[in-house]
Amino acid sequence: MHFNPTASSSIRRTILYLEWLLLIVYLLLFILNRSETSYSYLPIPTYVAFAHLIVLAGLSFIFPINRPPGYKQLYIGLEILTIMIARAVGIGFDLVLYLVIAKSCFLLKRKDVIILTIISGILWNFLLALSIPQILEFNRRNITQIVAELNNTNLIISRVVINDIGGYIAASIFVLLFSFVVIAEQKSRQKAEALTQQVETLAASLERSRIAREIHDSLGHSLTTLDIQLELAQRLYEKDPNQAVNSLNIAKKLSTECLAKVRHSVQSIRQNNFNLNQALEILVEQVGRNQSFVIDLDSKLPPLPNQTSHQLYCIVQEALTNIQKHASAKTVNIKAYQNTQGIILEIIDDGQGFEVTTHHRGFGLRGMQERVQILGGELEIKSTFDQGTHIQVWIPV
Repeated sequence: MHFNPTASSSIRRTILYLEWLLLIVYLLLFILNRSETSYSYLPIPTYVAFAHLIVLAGLSFIFPINRPPGYKQLYIGLEILTIMIARAVGIGFDLVLYLVIAKSCFLLKRKDVIILTIISGILWNFLLALSIPQILEFNRRNITQIVAELNNTNLIISRVVINDIGGYIAASIFVLLFSFVVIAEQKSRQKAEALTQQVETLAASLERSRIAREIHDSLGHSLTTLDIQLELAQRLYEKDPNQAVNSLNIAKKLSTECLAKVRHSVQSIRQNNFNLNQALEILVEQVGRNQSFVIDLDSKLPPLPNQTSHQLYCIVQEALTNIQKHASAKTVNIKAYQNTQGIILEIIDDGQGFEVTTHHRGFGLRGMQERVQILGGELEIKSTFDQGTHIQVWIPV
């Protein structure tokens, strides 16, 4: 789960205050309820309880919301271990356990949170069952003092009131502040999603308009002029009419096909429901008709945002153009898929290869790099002379 810096700071600060308040309430309840007839009065439960409060207070300053997954798992594991040690000696900090599970929702994957909750519940009840015999034995040894305290109405009432008020305060703090965290995070996410959608829509619109304009103003105009000139040549050319007409008819047919392709490209670019897999199939088919190398396409991408789809399409188009001009390749393999890390695009050829750093600008790779940067991804190019080139694009999801 990823958060923007403002949301992360707000969530961390709110959970920090919540944890501190819970620990303070538990500390006060532990002190106020101490008596010789209380199991927690014994040395080991006392030391473990205070150590538990100190350790959790220290860990509360860390809250690694922007750290690597392994660091987050270690952090949650330390907090759970501390709580379970206290539970093993008969000290139960229930709400703190719930808070740690709630914190894990912001730090771990959903599957890991579910597993953590199940394991924590089983371990909590198992340790509770182990501590019950010791607590009962302690109560049996001190039954006389316990009965005497039960006859002290004022003492019993004061303890009940203190525990009830303390429990209510702790539970209320937990519910209120955690609700505030969820609401704040939800609002932040909605704002971020709305802004991302606006930027994405604007960028896609500008990119489509730019490409459409370039095709229309340059290639479209040139092909239209070629079509007119060839048609005129058909009428004026008189030498060897049969061969001339045959050649001109072929040229006319080719130019008409080029115009149809341009119109199709412009129409595809202006579509809002751009299908990248289908567009790549058409591109590969068009390139394969006029080239000596074989293209093997394996594209299994899910529906993507228009901006992402168009940029990836242009990257493949640029790569194939480079291979046509420079690689002298026999086979080209194109793979596009999504895994847990993001979108992966691989373009592999068995051509002559090149020195990446020396020919970076001459081979048009700068444009590919710029498109990858627009999507916040990474571009890796490996090339060896006489062994081909491997281009890999990674785009986060």
